[in-house]
Amino acid sequence: MVKVRPCSSNDLQSVFEIAEKYTSFDATPTFADIEGMYSRNPDYFFVAEDNSGRVTGFITGYERKGLPENVLRTWNAKRVGYVELMAVDSRYRRKGIGRALMNTLLEHFQRNGIDIVNLDVPAEQEAAVQLYKKLGFYVRACNMRKRLV
Repeated sequence: MVKVRPCSSNDLQSVFEIAEKYTSFDATPTFADIEGMYSRNPDYFFVAEDNSGRVTGFITGYERKGLPENVLRTWNAKRVGYVELMAVDSRYRRKGIGRALMNTLLEHFQRNGIDIVNLDVPAEQEAAVQLYKKLGFYVRACNMRKRLV
């Protein structure tokens, strides 16, 4: 059974250790980054823990404010959420932790009137992409890159 609960400031070191080891899009988050995410959006920051109370994963998101009205109309949305960062310790993967974390965040978004949620994920993280698709996310765009040497 997976236990997901709101993150507290006491969890931030454990969250940082997981983030440092398992997240990296363009840069690995620093402890200051994790503290900033928590202080800006504590209502949308959750951790999963095992039976001993050890943090096994986390998720954080926020409401994207200030989007132009024409974008909201195009998306047929009133309020937009964004999944900022999620990671699960590799020793605890494939046990429903990522799904439980994501569902918890999505439930909180929905309760607060957010009706569209976006996220970014590196294409090579195929397991994460498959999880997000199972949870109802769909590919809306492709971000492409070419290195010029």
